[in-house]
Amino acid sequence: MIRQLSHIKYFQFFLFILAFALYSSNIGGVSIYILDEAKNAGCAREMFQNGTLIVPTFNDVLRTDKPPLHYFFMMLSFWMFGVNPFAARFFSAFFGACTVLITYLFARKFNGKETAVWASLIMLATVHLSIQFHLAVPDPYLIFFFVSGVMLFYATIKEKKQIYLWPMYISIGLGTLAKGPVAIGLSGLIFLLFLIFSKRFSWNEIKALKPFTGALIVLLVALPWYILVHLKTDGAWTEGFFLRQNLERFTSKLEGHGGIFLITFGYVLAGMFPFSVFFGRTAIKTWKDRRDDFTLFLMIAALSIIIFFSLSRTKLPNYTVPAYPFLSILVARYLQQAKTEKLKTGMIILLIIGVLIVPAILIALKADPSFKDVSYVAWYLVPFTILIFVSFFLWLKKNKETALIFVTVSGIIVSLIFFCLAFPPVDKKNPVTESLPIIKGKEIKYFEKFNPAYSFSLQEIIPPISENEFEAFFQKYPDGIIISLDKNVKSISLPDNLEISFSARNTFDNRNTVFITKKGAVTNVP
Repeated sequence: MIRQLSHIKYFQFFLFILAFALYSSNIGGVSIYILDEAKNAGCAREMFQNGTLIVPTFNDVLRTDKPPLHYFFMMLSFWMFGVNPFAARFFSAFFGACTVLITYLFARKFNGKETAVWASLIMLATVHLSIQFHLAVPDPYLIFFFVSGVMLFYATIKEKKQIYLWPMYISIGLGTLAKGPVAIGLSGLIFLLFLIFSKRFSWNEIKALKPFTGALIVLLVALPWYILVHLKTDGAWTEGFFLRQNLERFTSKLEGHGGIFLITFGYVLAGMFPFSVFFGRTAIKTWKDRRDDFTLFLMIAALSIIIFFSLSRTKLPNYTVPAYPFLSILVARYLQQAKTEKLKTGMIILLIIGVLIVPAILIALKADPSFKDVSYVAWYLVPFTILIFVSFFLWLKKNKETALIFVTVSGIIVSLIFFCLAFPPVDKKNPVTESLPIIKGKEIKYFEKFNPAYSFSLQEIIPPISENEFEAFFQKYPDGIIISLDKNVKSISLPDNLEISFSARNTFDNRNTVFITKKGAVTNVP
């Protein structure tokens, strides 16, 4: 079957359409609620409505977290589709499909069509990739441009063609506009290590890469916006981004996202499920084949990304996702050549997970009071279990290729089930969605902190209020609402005429969103 797929004319176009369909599945059917999505999409909305391309703000406050590339694409999407969740996520899905496509083309060029098909199928089956490309965050943009730049470097080295060189530097520049200097530093590290370990580290090789011209291209792409935002904000954005969001994030644990050195490898192992069950054998084969240039390059690219973020004090699962395309090709090369019996350990692990996944998720959801009444969504994963049983049966019958096709389908089905069936009822339980009918059309302010999803959902700025302004606010707006978090309200004493009329636990958070109102003012509480 893989050989047949590899000979389909214009297979790459069908692959792109399939990937885009997968990554855009139900992107408009769930709310912009997750913290990162809410702040990124909210910032893009404000820039769009304010008509600015320079100064990023969230809730009318300077946002220094990220450079602007994803804001630009979201603004374009808002112009095309309106300000809504679909538009905020549209280009994430698009660049996700582009990442699958460029991985296929790269693998096809340097390792043949069958490896390319396997690599692209592995990427489509990787549930974590699907999650990343469903989100209105900067990572999909960084992943595509960073991976493109690194792959174009290898093509330049191997084929000695200038046609790859300039797109490589443009990609690195756009990656720098997507998430900052990590695109330059990590790309440069991979380039340097490959030149050293492939014994190409010489002046002639470096000269052929035209590093000074390349640096100029990167600067021409990325630097103008950085200069403009620095001038427009009197250096405040520059300080906040480079010192806190880069230096502090690497040297200290921010927002509770830390962990031991090995946790990053754990993120990759979990993130590339289901095909990560074959990592052990893949690693052995990769090490044996390390004298092959292509294998060496893929190994250096993947390990550089993983180890780099292992050294960072702040650790998040999304940091290492740029390694997935390179790992997918390595796994594809192993699976293509492996004998059926060599897959035994991986297939047994898949079978165990297939048996346990439904009861494990069912128990976890029932144990959480917030999700107890939607615990039934665990049963939606029964098709995954069935597909894993079928793949295991086919493997026992020595039908390796068809068994792995069913593993691929199982991963794709999990993504579709998650975004189209399982997550929507969970999403409806979040306090923002539940409380929007209460607050629409009313005067709203926030005390200390609030759930940022309100800003995007209401498409308005929510001004702050201090404790000593409460009485004056409610005298002017008797049906007004002050949004806050339970821990902030516990630290103050409410006047006798005020009450907490709404309280609901934030999804994926231990805090509660609360509404402060005049007693009896809110009657339509869910």
